[in-house]
Amino acid sequence: MKPIFYRALAGGAIALVLMAWIYPTAPFQSLIVIIAVLFLLSLLLQAWLAVSRFDERRQWAFRFTIDIVLASLLLLATGGIDSPFSFLLGLIIISSGAFAWFMLPLVMTVLACICYLMAVYGELWLIGMPMPDTAEALHILLQVSALMLVGGIMAAIARRHAGLRASSDRALSQHRRLKDLHDKLMAAMCEGVIVLDEHLEVSDMNAAAGMLLGEQPISVLTSLPAIASCLHHGGRPGCQCEYRQGEQVLLVAVTRLSNDADAVWLLTLVDISELRHMEWQMHQQEKMAALGQMAAMLAHEIRNPVQTMAQGLEILPAGEVKGVNIRNILHDEMLRLNRLVTTMLNYSQPLQPEPALIYMPAVIRAALMQLKFSEQCAVDIRCELDQLQIDGDHFRLVLDNLLSNAVLNSPPDGRVRVELTGGELEWQLRVCNRGTIAENVRERLFEPFVSGRSCGVGLGLATVRQVCAVNHWRVALQQEGELICFCVSGGGVVADPHDEAWAGMAHG
Repeated sequence: MKPIFYRALAGGAIALVLMAWIYPTAPFQSLIVIIAVLFLLSLLLQAWLAVSRFDERRQWAFRFTIDIVLASLLLLATGGIDSPFSFLLGLIIISSGAFAWFMLPLVMTVLACICYLMAVYGELWLIGMPMPDTAEALHILLQVSALMLVGGIMAAIARRHAGLRASSDRALSQHRRLKDLHDKLMAAMCEGVIVLDEHLEVSDMNAAAGMLLGEQPISVLTSLPAIASCLHHGGRPGCQCEYRQGEQVLLVAVTRLSNDADAVWLLTLVDISELRHMEWQMHQQEKMAALGQMAAMLAHEIRNPVQTMAQGLEILPAGEVKGVNIRNILHDEMLRLNRLVTTMLNYSQPLQPEPALIYMPAVIRAALMQLKFSEQCAVDIRCELDQLQIDGDHFRLVLDNLLSNAVLNSPPDGRVRVELTGGELEWQLRVCNRGTIAENVRERLFEPFVSGRSCGVGLGLATVRQVCAVNHWRVALQQEGELICFCVSGGGVVADPHDEAWAGMAHG
């Protein structure tokens, strides 16, 4: 609609000039009025074409044709050769050359020359002068030559413009293809890609980076010490470090791209959680291999001391030498060695669950009888389940280790609480005692050789986690005020009657 507005302004300016200086002395005043009406009608027609689906090139050809015809009629009405508006034809040809269609100024030039000659000779015929004199003929020739020259120049400019526009269109098309390829590559990448500008703001980021970061802002990465040092010291071309968030481990690599203000740094994010988990598993397997070697060595080395102590018990009928009860000492040492070997063998042996229908009160009773409690430590038992479809030996192994851990970590006047509860789909075992766990031990408590006691081996809770893993049970540590509770839960509930003989029973 802008060209129509500009045409209206130009028409208004010409109308003012006509009314002020030319119209009172014009030989064909009625024709000027007709031209004004035709001009308004042409504006309405051009406005209708602008909102229609008419081809754009045809619209411009129609507009310039109308302009040339109206300008020629204006020449005819305002004096022909002597008309001051002959320059309008040249302006129309120049305007047509602004479009990248070199045929348009050529066609408009030919049409302008024809219309100019018709207007000039028509004006001479109307005033009774069928032939121009020599001066007028020379003027007409110069005017036509000027129009042809302008038309040729504008055609050359339009041709050059057309070539430049074609090159620009090809470059734009190639840029769009590259942009589409870039978007597809960024979307297809499993690694996260983040581009930062000179202010460390995100200028580009793919979907994988958004998924790896989640709701975390980019500042959690740029604030890492290694990355912050790299970003704020321009001499370093790049660096990499790991970012941990819960169980997720991301390898973050920083590379300097260029000095472009919009793309200075490139951050790549790779999820190496599975790799780190595999490394942890390999580390555990190495521990297991070392444990197996150590168990074989200990079994060989412990055999002789045990035999010696057994023989010593046989030759000491009284069991006392100089007031010292050697029998009790030897008995305690043999029990200690037996617990050590049993713990190590339980952890190192392969486990294969064999579920069966187990009477749970009997399992708990046997565990209590097998464990030797301190006289100052009491155990409260609550068993709400009668039978479970589980591996009884594995359950007993878990219960023995949790009970032993709870008793050994309880204060002298403490109490241990054991609860076995459940519903139709899941059971839960809770073993609780008073005590505290150091922060540096809490997160690694279920790892082998990690113990909160100076005299502990660190295999009891590791055995619990190993047994729970093969049986698809869940084990967790909970701190409830001053109580430390180990919770084991799983499926396999068969019945849910209350065992009144065991509910609320206390053993001291």
